[in-house]
Amino acid sequence: MSYVIAGYEPKRVFEIFEDLSAIPRGSGNEKGVADYIDAFASRLGLFVLRDETGNVFVRKNATAGYEDVAPLLLQGHMDMVCEKNADVEHDFTKDGLKLSVKDGFLWADGTTLGADNGIAVAYMLALLETDAHPTLECLFTVEEETGLAGAKGFDCSHVTAKRMINLDSEEEWQVTAGCAGGCRTDIVFDAPKAKSGWTKKVDIAIRGLSGGHSGAEIHLGKTNAIIAMGRLLGAAIEAEDFDLVGIECNGKDNAIARECFATVACADAKDLCARINAEFAEIKKELAECDNGMTVELTVSDVDSVECIDFETTRYIIAFLNTVKTGVLKMSNQIQGLVEYSRNIGFVETTEDKVNMVLSTRSSLEGQIDLSCRELDALAALVDATCAHRSRYPGWEYAPVSPLRDAYIASFKKLYSRDMAVGVIHAGLECGLISSKTQGLDIISVGPNMHDIHSPDEHLDLASTERVWNVLLEVVRAKS
Repeated sequence: MSYVIAGYEPKRVFEIFEDLSAIPRGSGNEKGVADYIDAFASRLGLFVLRDETGNVFVRKNATAGYEDVAPLLLQGHMDMVCEKNADVEHDFTKDGLKLSVKDGFLWADGTTLGADNGIAVAYMLALLETDAHPTLECLFTVEEETGLAGAKGFDCSHVTAKRMINLDSEEEWQVTAGCAGGCRTDIVFDAPKAKSGWTKKVDIAIRGLSGGHSGAEIHLGKTNAIIAMGRLLGAAIEAEDFDLVGIECNGKDNAIARECFATVACADAKDLCARINAEFAEIKKELAECDNGMTVELTVSDVDSVECIDFETTRYIIAFLNTVKTGVLKMSNQIQGLVEYSRNIGFVETTEDKVNMVLSTRSSLEGQIDLSCRELDALAALVDATCAHRSRYPGWEYAPVSPLRDAYIASFKKLYSRDMAVGVIHAGLECGLISSKTQGLDIISVGPNMHDIHSPDEHLDLASTERVWNVLLEVVRAKS
């Protein structure tokens, strides 16, 4: 096989990553990559367990001279966020990713790259091929991106290790030592459609926003396309009555929405469009630099008849989008610069008789997640929508003492003469669930530099990937 990532080390890690990139692996569709891992480990003669949830657990016994060294658990997830630019033809259920190397970074062509968390899978499989290590246990989980279902479903009694390296972080110079918990919320409006007498149809398209991870990047002040659409619609209905035909953002609740599309029907589009353009001009004054590419396109067409959502429900949907609190809701009082509580809306769809929205709440404090659920329950009741909470997961509490953390930092300093930061992140990791089921587990989370994950601009720093690999080897090969 001819590989795109040529001339970079670690060669074997990048070969495996390219193999993985040819396999569709969106959340819920991990069987292909699980089969690849199973075949890979079986070829090495290793113990392989595939559970009912879809996780794969692999164990390789200690090599000669490492029998007395404590076992080590390595962990990452098989699934990826499937996002693409609207003008890109790509079916994530059957198409492999198209990779390219530019200026030392690895990219995918108009889609997410899946280095979150494919690089973890590649690291783990490459480590299983090495010949100097203690007992290695590798846990490859499913559906991390949509609610941590794999980590929830895995029976941790299979794990013998008391040390764990999670490989789902994106900053090389930081060892992550804690993370937020969270939950998803489904907001559903009953929205049956009926033919109306409106004579104008207006299609509204928001594009060009940067998007990104709704936990790790929520503090950057990025504009959410769904919230922006709500704002445009809220301004427009002050100028001209209209009924909503539909609103769509086929994004993910854990990604800041980059694009949003809506269609409305009205009697006269002139004042409506003028009001939308005026509101967009105000929004542009508030954009972060990364969102300066935002565009709003209006397309007006004549219609004899169009099926619409009724006016009252239209008003309720617009009211919800203009009232729901999203973004950073509270900063930590204990850790400077840490987001403690946030909310994101990342998905909206209009079906024949419903408008469905999905939100994600994150917090390091369980009480704030409870508060978010109560707020959304109350707001949904006010706008005649239903509200259901799901996929709740615990945070991972910072441990003041961690020999594994100390060892990783010391190895990095030895190899690269640089100190590392220790941080707690606002994103969710599987560490909280696994630690809650495995008493006394010493955990760290590390990874190479990745940028713009959960968006089609995602890219992986190849030199950083090599440095993290070298530190992992140093830690794995240590005998004390």
